Amino acid sequence: MDKQRRRDTVQAWKEGRKSRAGIFRVACAPEGKVWLGVSRNLDSQQNSIWFSLRHGGSPNREMQAAWKAHGEDAFAFDEVEAVDVEELSAYLVNQRLQERLKHWCAELGAGRVVA
Repeated sequence: MDKQRRRDTVQAWKEGRKSRAGIFRVACAPEGKVWLGVSRNLDSQQNSIWFSLRHGGSPNREMQAAWKAHGEDAFAFDEVEAVDVEELSAYLVNQRLQERLKHWCAELGAGRVVA
């Protein structure tokens, strides 16, 4: 494969893997607790959070305690809002996500995933 074809193939692969950024919600039904967070990749965020909770490594002690008390079946993960950040710099992406997180925390009366 020549260099140009390789570059084109890699670029096509990267285009197909574009991730969606936004705000997500983790809820524990028995406790009535809701936590919100931001993600640059909503499609894989739940897996990351569940992994840390299963292994006792969540930085959110309240969420980890609820997981230990009630188990995985008591938890739900939802996308709250996808945020279009395609044309923004890394700084502006962070700023936009934090603005939306602040809005949704106030709107839903929720805590944050990472405290």
